[in-house]
Amino acid sequence: MKDHVIRILLIMLITTAGCAVTERYDQYLGKVVDAETKQPLEGAAVVVVYNTQHWGLAGSVTYYADAQETVTDKNGEFRIPSIRLYTLQILSGWEQHPRVTIFKPGYGCYPTHKYAAPKFEYGSLPPNQYVTIELSKLITKEERLQNYGCYPSESVPEVKYEKLFHLIQQEREDIGLDPSRSPQRSAK
Repeated sequence: MKDHVIRILLIMLITTAGCAVTERYDQYLGKVVDAETKQPLEGAAVVVVYNTQHWGLAGSVTYYADAQETVTDKNGEFRIPSIRLYTLQILSGWEQHPRVTIFKPGYGCYPTHKYAAPKFEYGSLPPNQYVTIELSKLITKEERLQNYGCYPSESVPEVKYEKLFHLIQQEREDIGLDPSRSPQRSAK
């Protein structure tokens, strides 16, 4: 009986191994600064979300695959290491440009805030290129209210962006909202 189970598992492994689709994403690195003063912003959360694309008769659908997170150091610098990801889905591939979110309480969120600069294609960053991202200081409570919900899409598990979540909760508290009542995230 045990031999039959092992044979069946081996056959399944051999037949599905050809369905594995892999992608290697290069590192993302750079610096986050205040847009006006050009001073480094320490403690800004940087989240990179990787997605797969599944193709069908009606077109492609995007699904969450993985995410990486870090915070900027005292010099405002960050580094998201390269990563290799796998999926066992037939008729699937990888989104070429991972989604990037950069957030610091009191500042406009990259890439959604209108003054976050520079803007890169697809809300991503160029891989293996050191970039400087400028975030604009938000002055009024109204500006901050419009900006604080800088979440990745709903499909990303909170465990993958704990630092960002903590900073959003801090921002909620700073602008007088109850941090225990998080807003609904919206898919991007």
